[in-house]
This record gives sequence, C-alpha cells and structure tokens, in this order.
Amino acid sequence: MSSAYFMGNGASALDGKGRFALPMSFRSVLNEHSTQPGNMLVRADPTRKYVSLFGSKQLDFFQNKFDEAARIAMTRGEDFDAEMADANFWSTIKTVTIDSGGRFTLPPAFRRLYGITDALFIVGGGRLVQLWSPERFLAENSANLLAIEECETFLDELKAKREERS
Repeated sequence: MSSAYFMGNGASALDGKGRFALPMSFRSVLNEHSTQPGNMLVRADPTRKYVSLFGSKQLDFFQNKFDEAARIAMTRGEDFDAEMADANFWSTIKTVTIDSGGRFTLPPAFRRLYGITDALFIVGGGRLVQLWSPERFLAENSANLLAIEECETFLDELKAKREERS
C-alpha cells in the first residue's frame, strides 16, 4: 500500500453542472490509492455524519478489519454475523467517476442523506477523505480549530459570492 495519506482540508462549491471538485493535493493521493484512474469510491456509512471517499486499494484494508473483528468475536465466544457485516459495508459503497480536473458528482441519495446541498467541506483523514456538509461539519466538530476556521472562512466566501449574484 502507498505511504501517501490524505492530509489537510479543502472545500468546493457546486458548479453549474452539479459537480464538486476535489483539491489537487487529494487527487494525487487518490491516484496512488486507486487501481483505476478516474474512479473513486464513496461510502454512506450510517454511523457517520459524512460521506467517506477512498481509493480501491483500500478495500483490502477494510476487509482485513472485518476479518479481525470476526476473529476477535469468535475468540470471545460472541455472536458475529460476518455475512451481514459484509453486506452492511459493501452495499453502502458506490463508484464515482472523477475527471482530470477533479470534478465529480455525488449520488443524489448521498447528498440527501448527509445534507449536502451546494457546498462540500473536505477533510483529510489519512486512508480516506471525509466529505461534509459545511454546516454539519461546524455543528458536529469543536476540537479541530484549524478545520473549523477554514470551514467558516469558506462559508463566508461562499455567502459573499451568493450575495454578488443576487
């Protein structure tokens, strides 16, 4: 596996064609984490308040985590339905096309479920990227002061642009 990690933060406003853009620093890491350039994976984890984005080379990592959880449960004599755990993970992943400029469209259900309208706040999370509604990010986070500052600045700039257009 690549030693490249998703670091830092970014933001994107929805363009006129209904696409968001992934910052260049995230795209270069995504290319290293992907077996097929131009594709990325997004996941709607029901336990999270954001959409996860990652490359296909991470799939083995996630499967190994499930296998380890099953092994630990069996060792402890606990019930663990590996088939259901796998289905609950794999069925929440969609492949999304990303163009050379980093533009992509999130599936409509993902946008609805996570409150993503016309803007994204993008958080580097090492092996994956968190795609947040900026307002939800601010409501849910209080510890990452740098990210909060960057998100607030992005929303202020976005508000100013909206006011210019009206």
